[in-house]
Amino acid sequence: MQKIIPFKKEMVFQNTIDEITSISMDHHLSREDYTIKGNFIVEGEYAYSNKKDKFSFEIPYSGTLEENYEVENAILDIDDFYYEIVGPNKVSIHIDILVDKLSEKPLLEEVIEDIPMLDEEFVKEDRTVEEKEVEVEQVKEERLPEVASESEEESETERVENVVQVFSNTDSMEESYMTYRVYIVREGDTVGSILEKYQITEDSLRKYNVINELTLGEKLIIPNEKN
Repeated sequence: MQKIIPFKKEMVFQNTIDEITSISMDHHLSREDYTIKGNFIVEGEYAYSNKKDKFSFEIPYSGTLEENYEVENAILDIDDFYYEIVGPNKVSIHIDILVDKLSEKPLLEEVIEDIPMLDEEFVKEDRTVEEKEVEVEQVKEERLPEVASESEEESETERVENVVQVFSNTDSMEESYMTYRVYIVREGDTVGSILEKYQITEDSLRKYNVINELTLGEKLIIPNEKN
């Protein structure tokens, strides 16, 4: 494979340039491993103020190649050369250095077979650690509290929490008892809506609760007196 290395340099003349009448370029480049060093010899003739004069410039060069190439058989040459007059007494030269007969180094995947296999006992222990981590995660999940859905929450609040027996008349064979529910206040609830839902009076509700202002999430005791 080939690689092109572009190089640009300005040459400053002693006189104002009217025209470059002739120009040539030669190189003395050498390579040592991935480093390229040497110089370019640019010579020719130019015209100025109805006169002509010769010129010669020796331009040093130093560069490097990427280390992902195999360079044992690399050959250096010039692929292209041109110039531009960029000022009254300046000429810019452009040189494309050709590096031929390169080859890419093998990718890591191609030499992976040279890596020794992992010890079987080490792999076994590593798997045991992973299994333990999975077991820990499962235990964490089992210990997380379950979040009840809205319907489950409602049925829970409607459930009879306790039954309290109250003997109002110890001299009588009849006994009275009271059951109650625990209700959790939801958004939009009012005292009136709760009284209507459970068909109780406000006095009866206040008998078991201190009601100033309903708060979202507040628990209310809803009595249900029976004889």
